[in-house]
Amino acid sequence: MFRARMAVAQLSLDLSQPINHHDRLHASPHGAVLYWEARKSENRWTKVMPGDPVAQVISCFAGSPDTYLTVNQFFHWRNVRQLKSLRACYVDIDGMMDLEAALDALHAAKMPAPSFAVYSGRGLHLYWPLSPTPAKALPVWQRVQDAIVAALAPLGADPKARDCARVLRLVGTVNAKNGAEVRGVVLTDAVWTMHELADEVLGTRDRMSKTAARTAPKMPVHQAEMFDFKAGAARKGKASPRTATGSIYDWWHLVYQDLVAICEHHWFGGVAPGHRDQVLFLMAVSLSWFAHTDILEDEIMRTAQTFTPTLLEKEVRDQMAPIIERARAAHAGETVLWRGLQVDPRYRFKADTLREWMGDLIAPELHDQLRCLAPADVIKARKKERDSKRDRVAEGRYQQNREAYLGDVQQRAVSARLMHAQGVSMKEIAAKLDISAKTVSRYLKEAGEVDKSALLI
Repeated sequence: MFRARMAVAQLSLDLSQPINHHDRLHASPHGAVLYWEARKSENRWTKVMPGDPVAQVISCFAGSPDTYLTVNQFFHWRNVRQLKSLRACYVDIDGMMDLEAALDALHAAKMPAPSFAVYSGRGLHLYWPLSPTPAKALPVWQRVQDAIVAALAPLGADPKARDCARVLRLVGTVNAKNGAEVRGVVLTDAVWTMHELADEVLGTRDRMSKTAARTAPKMPVHQAEMFDFKAGAARKGKASPRTATGSIYDWWHLVYQDLVAICEHHWFGGVAPGHRDQVLFLMAVSLSWFAHTDILEDEIMRTAQTFTPTLLEKEVRDQMAPIIERARAAHAGETVLWRGLQVDPRYRFKADTLREWMGDLIAPELHDQLRCLAPADVIKARKKERDSKRDRVAEGRYQQNREAYLGDVQQRAVSARLMHAQGVSMKEIAAKLDISAKTVSRYLKEAGEVDKSALLI
């Protein structure tokens, strides 16, 4: 508890106005920051873009009721597909405003302390600010986010509040439910890189020993599960379950990017009618691994409006209902029984199945762009090229090392012959060059300079 009080009293930097909150998260603008004013009559959104006069735009929010901001930055709108820059990990603790208790819980869980906290009026928000991090780091961000939320679950951390498109109450505004002012406190000026925070929360990547990796429990294999190199290695006991889980996130993130690339390639004329349902279904499955259920349905509807606009809204909702239901079950910690094993309820598919569903949509000119959905022979050829390049690099390093070694040998041989010519004994030569007397003898024999009587010295 003493450590918690020390952290609370560590700094006295201002975090009382909307601009202070904005600057803590978005001082380096890379994309849009969205502000949401929740009103009974009509909700209102304000978008702040790089170059906008931020202080002037958001000054009107001071003292206003129920106003929120996005934790991360986006290209134009707050959805996963338009994520631009990750700016913080966060936790929303409902019904609990004891910051010291939260810090003690984090310390007990060997988690890093947050940089600042916000009293939302009816709860507590904790922030771990990040240096500007590209959207491609979303899989790692999600794993860190989930781990921090899980660590604070006993204190009431909201399991629904762990997605990248979340909005949280803005400092300097008012919680209309009880009239409390939203206020903040700075604990430290620390800003993390994604790599640093992941190491602190998840453990460094080289922490697990080879023995521990071999004995790590194998992950259950679903019949329709997607096989990639990391997950496959984990099931064979070559990596930890944590790495395998991250691998699945990574894989579906890449699948989603591939699906977007395919749809954009067929933008003019749209996706062929025979493929629209499959494309939307697979994009929704991909999103279910990243977007929390609070925003998943909205993400799916936006995706449908963008890439399959001819489908009716009711058709989309009916077809996507099983995906949303499974995602909700997964986020609630539920599993399904399959062959005697409890497995994640979300959909998984083999790469060949995805390619078969896409069919002719995977045009030849797309092969170089696709990471997961390119034809198997293309991916195999890429791997062969990577292996060949790695072998060439290794061979080059071997030759460099060998040349350096031979150079050292030649230099020692010259030194040995020179000292021998000066009358130094073989034993003394061996000691000075840190080699054996036998090696000295060989150097001299190769030069025809050895004196057999010297071998006895």
